[in-house]
Amino acid sequence: MTQSNKSLCFIGMSGIGKSSFGKLLAKKYQRPFIDTDDLIEQTIGTPIKTYLLKNSEKSFLAIEEQVILGMKIPKNSIIATGGSVIYNKNIMAFLKHHCTLIYLKDSLENIQNRINNYENRGVIMNNHKTLKAVYQERLPLYEQWQDITISYPSPFSIKSIVTAIDTAIKSIQANES
Repeated sequence: MTQSNKSLCFIGMSGIGKSSFGKLLAKKYQRPFIDTDDLIEQTIGTPIKTYLLKNSEKSFLAIEEQVILGMKIPKNSIIATGGSVIYNKNIMAFLKHHCTLIYLKDSLENIQNRINNYENRGVIMNNHKTLKAVYQERLPLYEQWQDITISYPSPFSIKSIVTAIDTAIKSIQANES
C-alpha cells in the first residue's frame, strides 16, 4: 500500500473488528494506530462499560465528542472508533476531513454472535431495547458517512477482509493521484 497523507478511520458496529483490523493494518504498514475508545477510557479513568453503568449515555457521548475533537491525528495513521461516533455530526465531519472513512459492515446475526452479551460491552443503545434496533438505526448513518464499505464475506475470513481493505485503499489512492 502506498502512503497517503490521509489517515484511515474504521467505523461500524461494536464487535465488528475495528480495533482488531486497525491494529493489524497499522502493524502491517507501520502506521500509527489510535483507538478512540482507549483515549476515552484514559480520560474517564475506567472502562467504558463501567462508566455507562454509573453515568448517562448523554454524558458519555459528550466526553466522546470532547476527546475525539481534541485529538491530534498523526499523518498516515489508522484510527478505530467506537460505534457510537456515528451519532455525532461534529465528530463525523472532523473524521471525514482528516480521514478516509472505512465502514466495516456485517449482518446483524453475525454481530450478535460475535459480541454475545452486548450489555456488558458498553454499547450505546440510544434508548433502544435491542441490538437489532440500534443496528437498524445506525446502518443508514454509517452508509451516509462512509468513503468505502467493506462487507464481510460469509464465511468470515480475516484474510479476505484484509485483502478487501487493501484493494479499496489502493483504489482510493489511485483516484487521488
